[in-house]
Amino acid sequence: MRRRRAPLKACIRCKALSPPYTQVCPNCGSRDFSEEWEGMVIIFDIEKSEVAKKLNISQPGRYAIKVRA
Repeated sequence: MRRRRAPLKACIRCKALSPPYTQVCPNCGSRDFSEEWEGMVIIFDIEKSEVAKKLNISQPGRYAIKVRA
């Protein structure tokens, strides 16, 4: 059985995840979103997170690992 994905959309520019009604990305200001994304990472402390450094994430939040345009 396939798991249901959270009803979120991903910013194509910064990969931040937002609710489906969002018009502008709260992270980078982009208006380009995709509903085709895979994997989720939640960053709480960007200074201590190795994942945030690896993915070039500069603000805490939910991010997609892979986004298709």
